[in-house]
Amino acid sequence: MPPLSVPPTPAAGPASEARPRGIGIRALVDRIQLALVENFPGRLWVEGEVSNYKVHRTSGHAFFTLKEGDAQVEAVLWSSRRAVLRFTPTDGLQVLALLSKVDFYAPQGRLRVQVERLEPQGQGALHQAREELRRKLHAEGLFAPERKRRLPVLPRAVGIATARPSAALQDLLRTLDGRFPARRVLLRPCLVQGAGAAADVAAALDELNRDGSVDVIVVARGGGSTEDLGAFNDEAVVRAIARSRIPVVSAVGHESDWTLADEVADLRVSTPTAAASAVMPRHAQLLGDLNQLGERLRGAALRRVETARHRMATQEARLGDPRRRIDESRLRVDQLVGRAREALSRARQRAHSTLGGLESRLDRGRPATAALRTRAERLGERMEAATRAGLAAAHGEVAREQARLDALSPLAVLTRGFAVVRRTDGAIVRRAATLAVGEEVRLLLAEGAAHAAVLGIDPTPGPGGSAVAAPAQTAESPPAGTPRRSRG
Repeated sequence: MPPLSVPPTPAAGPASEARPRGIGIRALVDRIQLALVENFPGRLWVEGEVSNYKVHRTSGHAFFTLKEGDAQVEAVLWSSRRAVLRFTPTDGLQVLALLSKVDFYAPQGRLRVQVERLEPQGQGALHQAREELRRKLHAEGLFAPERKRRLPVLPRAVGIATARPSAALQDLLRTLDGRFPARRVLLRPCLVQGAGAAADVAAALDELNRDGSVDVIVVARGGGSTEDLGAFNDEAVVRAIARSRIPVVSAVGHESDWTLADEVADLRVSTPTAAASAVMPRHAQLLGDLNQLGERLRGAALRRVETARHRMATQEARLGDPRRRIDESRLRVDQLVGRAREALSRARQRAHSTLGGLESRLDRGRPATAALRTRAERLGERMEAATRAGLAAAHGEVAREQARLDALSPLAVLTRGFAVVRRTDGAIVRRAATLAVGEEVRLLLAEGAAHAAVLGIDPTPGPGGSAVAAPAQTAESPPAGTPRRSRG
């Protein structure tokens, strides 16, 4: 970097009154940024204590300070990087920070570092990060017992995700071969420790699922310290086990401490050897179990046959010889047929005797029957004549009564040209004085009726006195000019 030039101090005298020349602030900032790029060309790990940690509400970026003693520097963690953190930074936490850039922020004139990755430093910080992730995954239900699946009794093939070569792999293969040599094993080698191990283990699980030829997957390693097992506490591995369609057995190779992979797996065992024993039955033991089940099935079948034979013998004893029962039934039927024939013969004889008696009685009563028939015919003729005479007399009486009724009927009066005047409420009008001019009335005639209105009133009785009414134009009204007389 070229050195920063400083203008010389002018000499005393008249020339000293000239203003000194300097560089601009933008040029100064450019020189500072250029110096930082030249001195910090790549990524850099630094140790420090987190202070004043805050997350921007809108952008999601985290702003904080990394400090050590009385020295500190401002830091920023972009939201995309903060989203993959396995823990939540808190003030006072010692961390390792991977710096991607040391920058001089010109708008505020501040030196600021951009953090690419944060790792908690020390056992306490690792435990805190793991516990925070455990609470998060537990809240999502990934550790729920009802999610765990039963392992297949006899898998067609076993998938293994572990390092190659490794003691864990040798233990798995040796145990599987000793228990069932004919079974197929599909190995997907992966890192189980160090940088990139978590992503490689998760990728191995996904690939074994996509292959689809295995019925169970074993994730294994040969134990180690808490730091060595860090990949199996990584969120990527836990979620890969959770989304696996194939049952997963965790055999990380430790007894005292459980990883998050152990908690989400369908089965957790302490060693790779125990994992092989859990996923694959012994061939000899399986054959022995099958033979034992076959013997038990054969014994149960024999017992059922013997029980059926005993029941048949008991039923035969109760039923007796069926041929004898058939002969007894045939004899009984023959007896019943004979008795029925005898009864039918006796009934036929009784019927013949009864019919003979009736024929004798009919022969004796034939003369009396003829006389009774003649008498009945005569009585019928007399009854018919009497009925005709009675009907003629009744017709005459009805005609006379009808003539009297016609003489008294008001309808007969109407046929002579009179009419009955009624008000609209149905009351009969007997006096003209009770009517009012313009009042509507109904005229009942010998044939039909008419509606009319009163044009004038003359209360004088007699042929000349009348209430004049104008007929309304209705379907029942007679033609205009037809004379009508009203009678009060």
